[in-house]
Amino acid sequence: MTRRRSCFSRILCSATILAATAFTYESAHAQSTNSDTHAHAKRHKSPTKTKVSPKAATTSTASGVTSAQTKASAVSQARSDAAAPAAPSGSESIIVTGSLISDPNLHSASPMTQISVKDMKNRGLKTVTDALQLLTTNGAGNLTNSFSANGAFAAGASAPSLRGLSTDSTLTLMDGQRLSYYPLSDDGERNFVDTNWMPQSIMQRIDVLNDGGSATYGADAVAGVINMVTRDEIQGVEANAEGGLSQRGDSGHQRLYATFGHGDLDRDGYNFYINSEYQQDDALYNRQLQSPYNTGDLTSIGGTNGNTNVLQNGVIQQFGATPYALVRPSNGGTSGVGAWQLLNSGLGCGNLGGVVTGSATTGDHGQSQACPMNSERYAMISPSLRRINATLHFTAKVTQHSELTAMFTYSQALSQSTGAPSAFRTQTVDRTLSTLGTAVPVLLPNGQQNPNNILGVPEEILGTFPNPTSTSQFSQNYRGSVRYQGWEPSNWGSDWKYNVNFVGMNTGLQETYTGTPNIPALQQAILDGSYNFVDQSLNSQAEINKVMPNVVLNARSQEYSGEMSASKGLTHLPGGDLTVAIGGNIRYEALHDPSVNPDPQQTGLNPFHASGSRWVESGFFEVALPFVKMFDMDVSGRYDNYSTGEHHFSPKVGANFHPFKELTVRGTFSRGFRIPSFAETGGSNIGYTTYAIQNQNWINQHLNSDGTPDSYARSYSLGQNTSGNTGLKPEISTNYTGGFVFHPTDWVSLSVDYYYIKKTNYIAPNPISPAQVANDWVDAEMAGTQYNPPAGVNVIPEVEDTQHPGAPARPAIINLGYVNTRSLMTDGVDLELTAQHRLPGALHDILWYSKGELTYVRNYNLTLPNGQVQHFAGTIGPYSAVSASGTPRWRANWSNTFTWKNLSVTPTVYYTSGYKTVAEDYYGAGASSCAYSLGAQNNNPYAPSQCHVKNFWDVDLTVSYQATKRLNLYANVYNLLGFRAPYDFATYGSYLYNSSWASKGVVLRSFQFGATLTL
Repeated sequence: MTRRRSCFSRILCSATILAATAFTYESAHAQSTNSDTHAHAKRHKSPTKTKVSPKAATTSTASGVTSAQTKASAVSQARSDAAAPAAPSGSESIIVTGSLISDPNLHSASPMTQISVKDMKNRGLKTVTDALQLLTTNGAGNLTNSFSANGAFAAGASAPSLRGLSTDSTLTLMDGQRLSYYPLSDDGERNFVDTNWMPQSIMQRIDVLNDGGSATYGADAVAGVINMVTRDEIQGVEANAEGGLSQRGDSGHQRLYATFGHGDLDRDGYNFYINSEYQQDDALYNRQLQSPYNTGDLTSIGGTNGNTNVLQNGVIQQFGATPYALVRPSNGGTSGVGAWQLLNSGLGCGNLGGVVTGSATTGDHGQSQACPMNSERYAMISPSLRRINATLHFTAKVTQHSELTAMFTYSQALSQSTGAPSAFRTQTVDRTLSTLGTAVPVLLPNGQQNPNNILGVPEEILGTFPNPTSTSQFSQNYRGSVRYQGWEPSNWGSDWKYNVNFVGMNTGLQETYTGTPNIPALQQAILDGSYNFVDQSLNSQAEINKVMPNVVLNARSQEYSGEMSASKGLTHLPGGDLTVAIGGNIRYEALHDPSVNPDPQQTGLNPFHASGSRWVESGFFEVALPFVKMFDMDVSGRYDNYSTGEHHFSPKVGANFHPFKELTVRGTFSRGFRIPSFAETGGSNIGYTTYAIQNQNWINQHLNSDGTPDSYARSYSLGQNTSGNTGLKPEISTNYTGGFVFHPTDWVSLSVDYYYIKKTNYIAPNPISPAQVANDWVDAEMAGTQYNPPAGVNVIPEVEDTQHPGAPARPAIINLGYVNTRSLMTDGVDLELTAQHRLPGALHDILWYSKGELTYVRNYNLTLPNGQVQHFAGTIGPYSAVSASGTPRWRANWSNTFTWKNLSVTPTVYYTSGYKTVAEDYYGAGASSCAYSLGAQNNNPYAPSQCHVKNFWDVDLTVSYQATKRLNLYANVYNLLGFRAPYDFATYGSYLYNSSWASKGVVLRSFQFGATLTL
């Protein structure tokens, strides 16, 4: 391993020295580097501008910046990329991602979506996260902020999942440079980059390469590449303030930013700017919403009442714990006998309502007491999220032919969420410690009467602590980068162009948990009477902290990367210069995410963990071959060598054919790879999916007196423990794209592209269905036979049912491991339309700009090691991925901006198609009929039957008015028409709706107002 690394380093150094030596003997001319929006601002003498040199500038290609000589060439390139075909801002240049070569006469064959600053303002997109989550190519496995409040492993973070291939197959960059991973792994498995921390106000545009990018960038660029390109030069002052709220008066939003820049690169030879940004989005709770999202009673939509402790026909349904404790005589084990009664009858049920009396357990003769409670009392829609950023950017001309750019960004993001209070009867995640057998004694250790015992015999106690649990994730990011780039003249061919850059980034995360009991401390408090269960409001903070100490986790990740590349046109072909680029990169990445509950002694805290570090050495090349004006090709490749022993070569070939001026036919082929994550090779986690036992004989032993299943026999969270596997192979991807760009006029462009991605050696938790393992285990238990699990699989049983002591237990945790499955394949079609024109006739003064995107998912299939194929397209599968968002076949958005004098109005329409509530990764390959619906039958037994989730429409509106030369006023209305989210009873990522696709449908209308001042 060491010898291979040393040899590769010598080859890389030799190539670099040879290229650098050649630079000193050549001479030529420079090309300009421009920024379309900034160039537009300069021509209109905007008081705050990004300066663009009209003649000479440097280039940075793989990082997303390229030069151009004329507006025509920029429009031509944009047409080939179908990104900005009409160049609506009057650009003289473009931004390119995914290439080492900066020749504007070359046409990229890869489909690309570009979201400019103008697009974001027109659509009311205030964060990078918002822009990426609304991409039509963002599919299954995306991580939303809403899921942070509903059980996400990587709480406090957000990330897209291009093509539905998960967050780890989307490479996210800033100015073409890698970023450090979020310290917590997505689903406890995947390394990914959090987008919450990124400062939106200094973004020039976001490039989305909808094609494999491993040949340029290396690992993880399997489904595509997202490159955030920052503004290169700013002069003057720009300040913004905005606020907003929903139609109910909640979901408060505040945003402020200010930027100051000074220096003209052409005149002064330097520019620097300072930016700071603040944003606060308030938490939103289910209890603040309209029915049925604010209650467990679903009778209004055809379901049943799923609230806690509901009295029906003399039976207490959904019998459970509340903050008002119940007791009954202990049976000396983990349960009790007789009727439950309030520990403090004087307090009653407080603000929960009146006490209910009925049958709750075997042998209580209908005399058990309980407090009714809304099951959604503590549920959240979205967490409180605060973002703060500060950036310092400096650019200077070092020589006539070169520039030095340095940038430093500090950012922090604070996400806070709450959950249901912890219960007295509880256990650790791995079931090693519990209070289930800890009875309240009659006497204290000193012989005195125990004030928590009112029965005179040892008591079983049932209840929750009064305050909700809370979790906060406070991440801090420190990123510094420096880039030296330029050109050297040459006597043959074209210029030598070079780019040397370095980036370092550290992400620290402090995660704090409040309100989760320490099992030994809680056991001691029950035995010695130090905690007042009779009236919990009388407990001191010291006693509360003793039983429920705050738990703090400190995790971190690091990324350091140095790179050098050079390019040169070697000779002239009929279609242009034959250009070659070479480069090398060396980087270090590390992650340290210790277990928050290593012993474990704390209840409710998942002991997942992941740590590791590695060096990566890479060499890469690209050759542009413009054979003739009608046909050109691009060939590239990259070799990556990992200190952990893995290595891979990733090739890519693209071609463009121009049969006539208005049409370009294009296609690409590439191979890529994804390295196993630190969690997949050396971590461990316990995930949960909703499960309900189907064996009727088992259910019959857990019935209420009215014949309905008790709460133990209802759906619950089935644990799936997955451990790292050091023998995993890298995932290998094969990508194809093929399509055309058609621009019948100079103001309309249409692109249609087919995509195909297949990953072999796909890494996943053992694809054996946890539900099937659980079903087989229960069936064997009821048949009185020994359960023989598949290799590497075993089952940990749950403690017994307290309402039916002695009845068969249910499965608690399925132990699995990560494996390489055969393959994961997806294919489909992307369409993008862009147009800009003045309206006809009397409306000629109105300028119309239109941009629309559509993605259709044709297939999304997982092939298991045994050859079985699971099909996910058009269903809620893959069900185990992140928040069970599913794979809708169709997603689209279409915005239309109408500008008249100083006024612009932009309505934007979003569409997501419906899907079936089935998932073949849950019940097995072929389980696609409505009989396998995961709604009422599994995830939510109180919801009505459902097999299909309806589609969702949303219309947003932005109105902007340039009040003066320096002052712009704007307003945003989200979900203008008040469309409601379609019911989804199968997803566990949110309650009754799908948070990935339809969050605006539960918030309903919301409004934001702001002003931007430039000086």
